[in-house]
Amino acid sequence: MSGRMRIVLLVTLAFVRCSSHPGPSLRSKGIAIQPIAFDDPQRLAFVQRELSAFYHCPVYILRETGMPATFLNSTKGERYSADSILHWLSHRKSDSISILLGLTGKDIYIADKDEHGQIKKPLSTYAVWGILGLGYQPGDACVISDARFRETGNDKYEHRLRTIVIHEVGHNIGLPHCKNLHCIMNDANEHISTVDNSGADFCLACQKRIFDLEN
Repeated sequence: MSGRMRIVLLVTLAFVRCSSHPGPSLRSKGIAIQPIAFDDPQRLAFVQRELSAFYHCPVYILRETGMPATFLNSTKGERYSADSILHWLSHRKSDSISILLGLTGKDIYIADKDEHGQIKKPLSTYAVWGILGLGYQPGDACVISDARFRETGNDKYEHRLRTIVIHEVGHNIGLPHCKNLHCIMNDANEHISTVDNSGADFCLACQKRIFDLEN
């Protein structure tokens, strides 16, 4: 695996991943949410509140933008390249914020690769692998899609969305996946039920890692 793009798996047919970049400092500049083909003020406000309360930093909502058509792959329906979105977000980020978090209602994908950097077999399954999110670890950008759970009941929807956005920002500030089953940084190991059963906070070990990263 390359140093810049170290990928780690999180969820079922929908994964949350991480890749390497410089780590940000949240409290001075905060997080900006970039809606990408996502027109739902109530859910945007929910993400804003949850991120601000959890990370104790300012969180801003930017004006909605469309999804670049060049990111589309039609092999399995309408899916958009999460790697392309992440690269695009990182270059759009203003110096006035620490992290740019893309939130979209479009389905997103990656080419799921093994430890040798080769796309897993069969290619028909893994070349266009649907995911929930992708982010740099550490870094300045992440993208989350609610396309795979948008129709769930509101309580479950909010738990999943909150867990995934906090988890992805956790990667951005430098946290790896955690083996503690109740930690919000736990790797779901291809089962979305792990996200559903996730705790609401970092475990003590991850809290210590954050302290070490900030000091």
